[in-house]
Amino acid sequence: MPPHPRLLQADYAHDPLALLANRILEDADGQLPVLGQVLVLVPDLDAGPRLRRLLLERATEAGHAALLGPRVTRLSDWLAGFAIPDRRILDQAERELMLVEALRRHHTLFGKANLWALAESLLKLFDDMTRRRVGVSMDLQTFTDRLVQAYGSDDAFPSALGMEARLVHTLWHAWHEQLAAGGCLDRATADLLRLGASQASTDTGPVYLAGFPVLEVPEVEWLSGLAACRPVTVVVHGRGHAPAPRHPDATPSALLQNLGGNPDQALRCNSAYTRFLDTVFAGYSDGARDLAERAEAFLTTQAVSPANGRLVVYQADNAEQEARSVELQIRRWLLEGKQSLAVVTENRRLARRVRALLERAGIQIQDRGGWALSTTSAAALVERWLECMEEDFPYLALLDLLKSPFLVPEQRRESHLATVYRLERDVILHENVGRGLAAYQRRLEYRRHRLPGAAGAALQPVAELLEHLRQAAEPLQRFIGTENPPAEVLEALLHSLERLGASAALAEDAAGARVLQTLASLQRAAEEQETVLHWTELRSWMGTSLENTHFRPPVSGSPVVLTDLAQSVLGHYEALVLAGAERDHLPGNGGQSPFFNDAVRRDLGLPEGDAQCRERFYHFRRLLEAAPRVLVTCRREQDGEPVATSPWVESLQAFHQLAYGEGLDDHDLAWLVRSPEAEVVNRSAPLPTTESAPRPRAEAALLPRTLSASGYQQLMDCPYQFFAARLLHLAPPDAIREALEKSDYGERVHRCLEAFHKGVEGMPGPFGSPVTRANRDRAIAELEKIAEAAFADDLEDNFLHRGWLERWRRVIPAYIDWQLRRDAQWRVHSAEVSARREAADGPIIQGRLDRIDAAEGRIAVTDYKTGRVPSDADVLAGEAVQLPCYALLAEAETGMATEQVEYLELGKEKVKSRAVLEGDRLHTLKSAIDVRLSELFERLQSGAEVPAWGDEKTCGYCPMDGLCRRQAWHSEPQQETDSRHH
Repeated sequence: MPPHPRLLQADYAHDPLALLANRILEDADGQLPVLGQVLVLVPDLDAGPRLRRLLLERATEAGHAALLGPRVTRLSDWLAGFAIPDRRILDQAERELMLVEALRRHHTLFGKANLWALAESLLKLFDDMTRRRVGVSMDLQTFTDRLVQAYGSDDAFPSALGMEARLVHTLWHAWHEQLAAGGCLDRATADLLRLGASQASTDTGPVYLAGFPVLEVPEVEWLSGLAACRPVTVVVHGRGHAPAPRHPDATPSALLQNLGGNPDQALRCNSAYTRFLDTVFAGYSDGARDLAERAEAFLTTQAVSPANGRLVVYQADNAEQEARSVELQIRRWLLEGKQSLAVVTENRRLARRVRALLERAGIQIQDRGGWALSTTSAAALVERWLECMEEDFPYLALLDLLKSPFLVPEQRRESHLATVYRLERDVILHENVGRGLAAYQRRLEYRRHRLPGAAGAALQPVAELLEHLRQAAEPLQRFIGTENPPAEVLEALLHSLERLGASAALAEDAAGARVLQTLASLQRAAEEQETVLHWTELRSWMGTSLENTHFRPPVSGSPVVLTDLAQSVLGHYEALVLAGAERDHLPGNGGQSPFFNDAVRRDLGLPEGDAQCRERFYHFRRLLEAAPRVLVTCRREQDGEPVATSPWVESLQAFHQLAYGEGLDDHDLAWLVRSPEAEVVNRSAPLPTTESAPRPRAEAALLPRTLSASGYQQLMDCPYQFFAARLLHLAPPDAIREALEKSDYGERVHRCLEAFHKGVEGMPGPFGSPVTRANRDRAIAELEKIAEAAFADDLEDNFLHRGWLERWRRVIPAYIDWQLRRDAQWRVHSAEVSARREAADGPIIQGRLDRIDAAEGRIAVTDYKTGRVPSDADVLAGEAVQLPCYALLAEAETGMATEQVEYLELGKEKVKSRAVLEGDRLHTLKSAIDVRLSELFERLQSGAEVPAWGDEKTCGYCPMDGLCRRQAWHSEPQQETDSRHH
């Protein structure tokens, strides 16, 4: 009879690592303090530090102040050190690519299924078949007959079964033929070979295994072979007798049975709490009494609930409340002085939120589960770069990319962000460019041409940045949307990232280095395969690889551990939270395979569909005794949909309710979660005041030195709006518009008229002579030609923009007729003039004048209006200040007296002068607004209040309504409604 490893079994209440530490020291009693010959194999290295600490504590008690060794490593890492035949082992990326290529050659077997998803399912099936040594005969009919028998089908060859058999049979052999042709091994086969190779090792030191709830048949055989030449001990955590396959004890019971049966040492626990849990879950045994009978019987032996003070359940209303309950309970336990806490959950979305809440409270956490590499900021940079390639640099993706911390060194980051700000404000927002690298560059050059000297030169860094992006994109650009060898595309991607300047920063970051490693592994895998992929397929492959690769930040040494069920297998804590106890996660869907039902899988020797559920039930039961204090949380709804609680939690609640007349609910925690006093808040922030119309006082240091006509108008419309927008600079950024709006139409019209009268580089015009009846038609044709050029870029973006062009073309004849009459008295002096007026006792006024006309030492100012025109009454009353301001600016710019200012309404097929000011009326108004502005700024400099007026007209389009909160106070009587007129 082959030797069996020694078995140590402990009930759930015992700490398996403590048991292992005691056994190691007992076995090595004569060799202490040297444990260098001892090998401990675990599924995860997180158990290593605690095991060493337990060994040292127990050795110290025995009089040894220090220890040497043992070696604690993962089973997979230890096996990797053993030589196997000289054949290359495929990594996951190359396996996927190789199988996808096989799927392509046999596409008639599966129709239009997603190749990458199908490859993932098949690889999992093939790994299970390899590890369980399931053979697939070369003859399809023999394989099919075996499946028919396992299915128990009366039909000799049912069509669905025939397709499944043909698919698995064909692809299994195609897969292995590819492996053999390439001289390769898949990882599952390599693991089996290494198991055999390790048995030939000359090392005779003792081997201990702990934390393996399940061992496959080849692993059990390997242990038996290993036990023939060196001492082997396996720690089994859990009961050794399972009443039924669906009982939580089924997993450790199967392990003990596979390893030889009876343990050499067993630690039992018969506490009231253990018996309580055993009685609850006895319902999963065959022939068990119903829940009410078991509860009544248990009450007769245990009058007081053994769960009191040990186990509570909190059912939240929603996901956020559940996360808050976990964070709050962890803070409570830390305040009690507990130093070993765990949050165990299968819900990664919940885990991320809990982590964020704890970090907000200043509590660092060891996240042993990590998170998908695709969710890191390093992967986000790669994703944004690819999105820029695919969609011609859409502005949101572009700005995200440029603001990434990986793009420039820290010492250059401030200047780089200033350049990005200029790109965003001066090109994207001001010129309303939503995408297109060439469009950004073209509009930037147009803006640099329009701006005077230093202002235009200040945009040079933006031009250099855009050119840098163009050059970085070159290696990858030609592959977008086409089929190519994936190795070439990945090489181009890595090259483009290097040109972009991101590679060095990514390599220095832990997550960034993993991203580069993943891309490099995909490239190496692609180099071994002669295949081509379409861009979308390659993107899918990259996305899946980044999603399936998990990143774990360096362990912080925090007393709080965030982990999942499997990773907690050797854990023992002072208190723990079992979070996310909903049916979706406990038991979950079981990871069902699309291939074969349970009867067939059982016949073939493959793991059945509910194997994962059984293992999770074992972990759930184990964790209920892994700490003296346990909180189980779940939620009632998610995104508005009801969520079912785990049946295991429902069993606990129902049993306790029947036995003791109450559930396991934590009422104190429920109250605290809803209590504002329990939230983490910034106490240095000011408390809210009673809602009233805002009336802040201006600070002289915040007042602008220069003010535009629109700024002056804003001050007149609402002092608070002026305060928030101009003093505090809280004006929201303009939105990028995919379609032209009325303001964009006005800009195009202004540009057309500038080109017609004075000329614009790169556009037709100027007309060059006064308009007369004789040249009227030629003038109309010239302005239409200019219009076509002005709207050309817009028509490329969206054909619907032609409607705006046609609207302007219908206005052109009326404008030329107006100009014909205008030329009888005035001549165009200048257009689109940036002017400013210095003031000794007030702000500098600045603005852009659409047009200045001149005649005999006098000037007239015209402001084009394609939208709303202020009323004549508001202009004459001094409420609309734009025209008088323009008169002052024109005089400062030309040194000539302004005789007339007016709005020129460019309406639908009509052109009309509006709000014309001239003569004494103009002189009076411009003097009055000049004096008023000086007086207003004098008051503001002395700290005058800047109240919100609250009138319907101004508030109807105010961008500061979120700050002003007019809805909360607008019913109050306004005492100074007319003060703006004084």
